[in-house]
Amino acid sequence: MNAAPGRLRGLLPLLPVLLCGCATPLAIVPGATEPEIRARFGAPTAVYDLDGGAARERLEYATGPYAQKTYMVDLDADGRALRAWQALTETRFAGIRIGEDTQQSIRREFGTPHMLRRYALSGLTAWEYPYKEASVWNSVMSVYFDAAGIVRRTESGPDPRFDLREGHGHGHR
Repeated sequence: MNAAPGRLRGLLPLLPVLLCGCATPLAIVPGATEPEIRARFGAPTAVYDLDGGAARERLEYATGPYAQKTYMVDLDADGRALRAWQALTETRFAGIRIGEDTQQSIRREFGTPHMLRRYALSGLTAWEYPYKEASVWNSVMSVYFDAAGIVRRTESGPDPRFDLREGHGHGHR
């Protein structure tokens, strides 16, 4: 009965290492400075200027297994964090405005797409964003743009990289 606490005590020196490996930009505290954020999480994968409001700039941190996580961090005019969030969620995708959103607004909200697909017959280009639907299913949100860069439709479905049929995908679920 007393052997288990002894084993756990042996893991205590590893605790900081284990916790650091799990840190994501969601751990950013409002008010943290941009240099502090960059020191902890490295260079962002993209930086976006924001139009007006309290936030002046947005940092993108695309990360996670299979490109299913993109964290955004808004900074105020003084370069301090206002908020941080995971951009690739079904709730956020539900806010896409067909006929109104553009490639610029989609990139600012969801980050750099994982893949682009061009469809010659329809003239549309799809930007694909892998994500964990309901935190369980490996899915892809496809956002379709016309030649002018306006969103014309969206479509969510299973991520083909995880297709379990013979000869398809990685077989991970």
